[in-house]
This record gives sequence, C-alpha cells and structure tokens, in this order.
Amino acid sequence: MASNMWEQTAAMAKQHEQQGGAWLKLANDGDIAVVVFLGEPHPREVVFLDNKFVPFDEKLKAQGHKPSLRVALNVAVYGTREVKVMEQASTFFTNLLQVRAKYGLETWAFEVKRHGAAKDPKTTYSLLPEKQLSPAEVTDFQALRLHDLPKLYAAEAAAAASSTSPAATSSPKAGEPVDVKLAQAMATALKALPREAVDRFLQKFGVQRIRDIPASKGELARAFVDSLVAEYSAESVADVDPFGP
Repeated sequence: MASNMWEQTAAMAKQHEQQGGAWLKLANDGDIAVVVFLGEPHPREVVFLDNKFVPFDEKLKAQGHKPSLRVALNVAVYGTREVKVMEQASTFFTNLLQVRAKYGLETWAFEVKRHGAAKDPKTTYSLLPEKQLSPAEVTDFQALRLHDLPKLYAAEAAAAASSTSPAATSSPKAGEPVDVKLAQAMATALKALPREAVDRFLQKFGVQRIRDIPASKGELARAFVDSLVAEYSAESVADVDPFGP
C-alpha cells in the first residue's frame, strides 16, 4: 500500500511539473503524456541559435544558416482536459501523419514518450495509441478552447525583440525591482484578463508577484503584457454570439 502511494504521489508530482503555462513539458528521459491532438498544426522554419529556436529569415540565410522545421500543435491532456501546446520536429510530425492516416486523431488519445535526457540533442519522442475515445469524450474534447498558435508565437517574438532593444540592454542595477508605476500598469492590465493569461505571465518571468520582476526585464514584461491583452481581447470579440440579445 505504501509503495502504491509513493508511485501515485510521484505520478501526481510529474503531472504538476507538466502543468502551468501554455506549453506541454516532457523534460526528462521517460516522461510520458497522454494527449488528444486538436485543431490544425502551426509549422515554422527556425534556426537553433544561443540555445533557442529563432525564426529563419533572409538575414540568417545570408549568414549561411539552414532552417529546420518545427511544428506546434494544440493537445489536450487526457486526464485533465487542459489544452497545452506541444512543439516537435519534422520527424515526429511525419510519425503523426502516419498515425493520423491509420487511426484518425479525433477519436483517440495517444501516448507521447520522451527518449533522451534533458538537453540531449539526440532526444526522440515515440507516439502510440493509448485509448479510443467514447462519442461523449470526442464531443467534449472537440469543444475545448484552443490556443491561437500564430498569436502565441507572435507574442513570444515581440517579447524577445523587446529584450534586445536599446532600452533593454541599458539595464538598471542587477536585482533592482521594476518601476512601481510600470508594475501597477501591468497589474491593472492583467487583472482584466483570464487567470490563464496571468499564469502565463508569471511563469514566463519566473515570479509569483508582478512587483518581483527585476527592472532589467521591465520593458520585456510590458511588451508581453501588451501581447497578452491583444491576444485575449481578440478572442473575446470572437466569442461574442452575433445572434444573442
């Protein structure tokens, strides 16, 4: 019994590690998620620079860089029905196309498993059918609200661009907190958004309170708040029932 509780608690801890924010995280070798694939894929040509993927453009092409394909997908975690974003390489997407042709994606939950340690460039992900969904489950999953993938990546790009601006590079002293007026303005804007948006903001900057953001990241935080406001404002307009009272 005690052994079962240890295993159950370990599984719950791993699930909580994967939650929070928009991204589905399989960080370590053997990590598993059971998901339902939703919506359309969002492909991007990117280059891996400075330990991160950046969009491929003419400047990088002129420098001799070659692009690779990354594909983002909306997935719902089967156990919680929480919608996350999974980003994978073209090899995984090729496997997904084969699975889609054989099983279909709307009526199955699939196991995605990581094979490779953290930061191992040879990491791969396996994909196996886990459970066929009932008609009621299919209806529930298809009704879930999806992340707007183009807007999500546009927000990430805007935030990254602001971090390299002159205002950001001439940063204040390390550890100095963000300006009070800026913190208040961001708090006011975030209060008008869903809790999901606030959680995304806090997770991105690794803080529990807005006032804990360092001044060196103030402009980056402001840009990210602006992108969240634009994203969720657009979604709110789209949710209005044109035939309602």
